[in-house]
Amino acid sequence: ERRTTNMSTGIKLPPCPPSLKPLQHYIKLANDYDKREPVVSYWARLYTLQSALKLDRKSPEARALLSGLMDYLETFKKENSANESVTNDIAGQALVENVAHKLFMWADGEDRAARFNKNVVKVFYTAGLMFDVCEVFGELTEEVISQRKYAKWKATYIHNCLKNGETPIPGPMGG
Repeated sequence: ERRTTNMSTGIKLPPCPPSLKPLQHYIKLANDYDKREPVVSYWARLYTLQSALKLDRKSPEARALLSGLMDYLETFKKENSANESVTNDIAGQALVENVAHKLFMWADGEDRAARFNKNVVKVFYTAGLMFDVCEVFGELTEEVISQRKYAKWKATYIHNCLKNGETPIPGPMGG
């Protein structure tokens, strides 16, 4: 049985089953942030768990992943009980939104300067995922909803332009 181990946290998760495929991007996001900002990884995995429970809580493969996520979350929360960004939703939300917003602003700046590349696509996409993660804290603000929508649209748009050899138009649709 193949398990993906994340070295910095030692988290061992079974492979993502087909029933939970839509959540693979959030698992990757969490893995990417384990060293950079572990608290973001924590909230991303909580979002993954909450979303997974809505998709498939019955199949043995899904249950294995859910159980791994629960163990991780419990351990992380215990080990970081002094960290307000873990124990307090408002502090956690501020941190995750701040990281997402910084990513968004960087990608938006590159986009408006007409510097288009795979990295800009990835950063817009990651910001969009991170704004999704903010749903663990409850209803999203209008600003977060619109930035998320824009980030995901822009990631897709630039990606498709690059793929088709077209030059993307910088900034929002219609200038």
